[in-house]
Amino acid sequence: MSPTTSGASAATPTAPAKRNKKELLPTSQLALSTLALAAAKAWLASELPALLFVSKAAFSAQAISYAASLGTADAADDGASPQANRLKTLDKLIAKNLGFVKGYLAEDHDQDGGESYYAEFGIAREGKNFRLPTARTARAGALGKLVAALAAHKYDKKKFGTAFWQPIATEYAELAKGSDEARGAASAAVGRKNALEAPLRRVLSSLVLSIKANYPDEDTQRGVLRAFGFQKEVY
Repeated sequence: MSPTTSGASAATPTAPAKRNKKELLPTSQLALSTLALAAAKAWLASELPALLFVSKAAFSAQAISYAASLGTADAADDGASPQANRLKTLDKLIAKNLGFVKGYLAEDHDQDGGESYYAEFGIAREGKNFRLPTARTARAGALGKLVAALAAHKYDKKKFGTAFWQPIATEYAELAKGSDEARGAASAAVGRKNALEAPLRRVLSSLVLSIKANYPDEDTQRGVLRAFGFQKEVY
């Protein structure tokens, strides 16, 4: 009889669970910028050598450019908001009062309720409804057609004639153009910010490895990392 192994029924020891380590680099762009600026300043004053692919001064410039890009992107986005809000207000005004123009056409054209003239007034079918186009630029153009058609069909003196629609058409055209330019500026600013982020993260990750390589003692290593701004508990 072969000898039995004591504790054969005991479960095989399981490997210790992996600790969930926090990343040394923050995910937040603002926190990343704060870290980069702190690290750049500490690195310039430190005896820690430069990296082969980037100098201390070059990284300092990177950190400053990235911080500036965050402010530029936010400012560009904020600049678009007042225009966007006003356009929404005008959209509501248009939706509320376009029915009166349709009513003028319906009164004069019993056969089809005036629908055959809608295109001349800038009105088009979208889904199940006839309205001015939803797209900003197209709507601005349609408002111009509406104003011209009101005069051509002698509705210009009506309550919802030229005096009502011309100011809306003029303001809408100006805002739509400005909104397009603002969105373009915001998009470009965000693009610049995103283009700067990956190289910044690459340098910071390399800097952590350099600190660990140059300061093998764990206690010293932790102190240097903290001095450079790498404080995981903060982010």
